[in-house]
Amino acid sequence: MPVILFAIFIDLLGFGIIVPILPFLTEEFGGDALTGTALISIYSLFAFMMGPVWGRFSDKFGRRPALAGTFLGASISYVVLGLADTLLLLFIARALSGAMAGNVGIAIAAIADVTTEENRGKAMAKVGAAFGLGFAFGPGIGGILSGIDGDSEVGILAAGLTAAALSFTAMTLAAFFMPETSPGKLTDKDTEEKLPHWTKVIRQPGQLMLFAMFIVTAVAQSVSFAITPWWAKEVLDWDAMQVGYLLMASGVAVFFLQMFAVGPLFKHFGEVKSLMLGVGLNLLGCFCIVFCEPSAAIAIISFPLIMGGLTLSFPALNSLVSRRTSKNLQGTALGMSNGFSALGRVAGPIAAGTIFSTSTNAPFLIVAGAALLMLIWSTREIIHGEKKQEAIAEALH
Repeated sequence: MPVILFAIFIDLLGFGIIVPILPFLTEEFGGDALTGTALISIYSLFAFMMGPVWGRFSDKFGRRPALAGTFLGASISYVVLGLADTLLLLFIARALSGAMAGNVGIAIAAIADVTTEENRGKAMAKVGAAFGLGFAFGPGIGGILSGIDGDSEVGILAAGLTAAALSFTAMTLAAFFMPETSPGKLTDKDTEEKLPHWTKVIRQPGQLMLFAMFIVTAVAQSVSFAITPWWAKEVLDWDAMQVGYLLMASGVAVFFLQMFAVGPLFKHFGEVKSLMLGVGLNLLGCFCIVFCEPSAAIAIISFPLIMGGLTLSFPALNSLVSRRTSKNLQGTALGMSNGFSALGRVAGPIAAGTIFSTSTNAPFLIVAGAALLMLIWSTREIIHGEKKQEAIAEALH
């Protein structure tokens, strides 16, 4: 587990380096807010298409080669991004990077391989903490690197090559130091007999609505994630470095919540009730943005609340998916959860970029609406939880 978590941290560090630069680079190439959010959506579109494929690959051939392959592909995508000098190349680089985003589902499946059901939620929280820590440092580093390319006001070369080097390091760790965690590498014949089509995963009792919550949560997360740099730029007139520091503060909040709060919360209250607490934090952050006078203080308080609240959702949902799926379908199921999340991240940024021009606060109404849907689903899960668990146990056996 330490090797997997460290590899995730390094990869997310590279990913975070790029985030605060993209809005400014998009404008430099003649794009606008909608173009910038479309860059995030195309990343998510390819992640949606390839997430289940990578998950299936990891079930058949093992977690280690699948994880190393995605990290290597991410490294190549960052090189292309660093050399991009047109919007077209930016989109190509982001599409390639999205196609490699299956590393998230594979890493979660690997964690599920080596943990018991009782400890799975806590383990998922450690994955989230690695995400948060990588994302905490990445944007700050990216903001600094954006100013060292002398030929343009906002440069991507140094940041792109740094991110590529980090992903290549993660690939090396996965390839040479990560033990194989998958129950077994399967032949084509084994796959036909032991790994039914993905429809078996989604037909488990309550599973369809559970996967739908990945879409809803991802819409909320991607809207807040995509629009934060544009909001800070338009409303507060911040530059790439200041945006990087804001995202860093949000990442620190995510890290501390995942590292020190999620495990105890899951243990004492369970995944669903913990998710409801995160929804409450998210709604509080949205309320501050929409109804309070814009200021640096409001931004520093609100965005960590929004992103920190959302960060409770994914470990809870992934833990539920893992517990409701048979052992030999973990990679497929968690690859699907990653794919459904990516589908939400396709729609979210486009919607945010479209309505941002009408009102800078309007995207946060989408975030609040998604949070309310999660609250409704969580309430139903608590009401019908016992009967659903019995149905799931019967289906698994």
